[in-house]
Amino acid sequence: MVKLTSKFIEKKYAQVRSKSLSTANKKQELWKLTHLYMNGMFINEIGNFAACKNLKVIYLQDNNISRIENLHFATNLTHLYMQHNKIRKLENLDCLQNLRKLYMGYNCISVIEGLENIENLIELHVENQFLTLGETLCFEPRSAVTLSKCLKRLNISNNKMTTLNDIANFNELEILEAKNNLFEDIEDLTQTISTLISLRELYMNGNPVVQKHRYKESLIANSNTLVNLDGKSISDICRKFLQIFKEKRFNQSIKKMTVPLTDDIANSLNLPPAFKKSICRAIFQHPGPKLSITVTSAMGELQPQSFPSWKMAAGINSLKDNHITPRPFWRDTSNKKETHRVNSMNNKSIMLPPI
Repeated sequence: MVKLTSKFIEKKYAQVRSKSLSTANKKQELWKLTHLYMNGMFINEIGNFAACKNLKVIYLQDNNISRIENLHFATNLTHLYMQHNKIRKLENLDCLQNLRKLYMGYNCISVIEGLENIENLIELHVENQFLTLGETLCFEPRSAVTLSKCLKRLNISNNKMTTLNDIANFNELEILEAKNNLFEDIEDLTQTISTLISLRELYMNGNPVVQKHRYKESLIANSNTLVNLDGKSISDICRKFLQIFKEKRFNQSIKKMTVPLTDDIANSLNLPPAFKKSICRAIFQHPGPKLSITVTSAMGELQPQSFPSWKMAAGINSLKDNHITPRPFWRDTSNKKETHRVNSMNNKSIMLPPI
């Protein structure tokens, strides 16, 4: 078991310089250190090395560290390299307010958290996390809010991710590496990309979505700043052409969605086809006084429409006792009353035959 402490650092630096130092010189040397190279030292625990107060860069990659701790003194730290360790949680980083680049790739992190106070972070590398079955990398909301205001480069490749919703509205993000994940919904992807207003480079190689029809065209048309997609440059002419094409397709889709009001009303009644035609004719094809009502279309909009009054409908047959007598719509001809003639009989006796 190797623990990172001030004594361990003194020992390693003495071996490199091949000379022993006095106690005063040791403290002075540790205080002057700005870059600490402890990568590949089989370290599995971070102890107390607060004597190195002026550290700006720490290299701790390729060790066996399982927890981030004892970094509260490193307020001047700008770069922290801890990839290829066994870290499961981002923690104890609140004091690193000057941290600008954090490298945590090839660990066991499933949630990006503990960064809500790191307001100067411009690069975050969390690629290739060793996740258990069913786990996927996600962002804790408070950390996501902070990162959305400062982060310029993000590497989340190979983390079993299925959506980019967690990083929507990352307004400062310029470079996004999201290779070898499980993105396959092109609409979900384009919706998020359209919110990244500073994005210049996007890498999506190795995702199922790249096989979708017009994948590149959709992404380019939904981003005004993208200049490099999967390693290929994008010209302004190409972007403008695809954006114009997108607008035309959108306008065409709106026209196709417009349904005549007659069909809209008849469909909403859920009637047989033959009956629908009769209803449409009865409502719209007869001139005369109109009755104005409001009809809700299938698009959810209220549209005022005028309909013929009842007195002018074709089903009216006649007036009877000053009342309107409707005629059934399935009868085309009116019923004619049969006239009965009564034959007057003469007052004559009828002779019966003799018995």
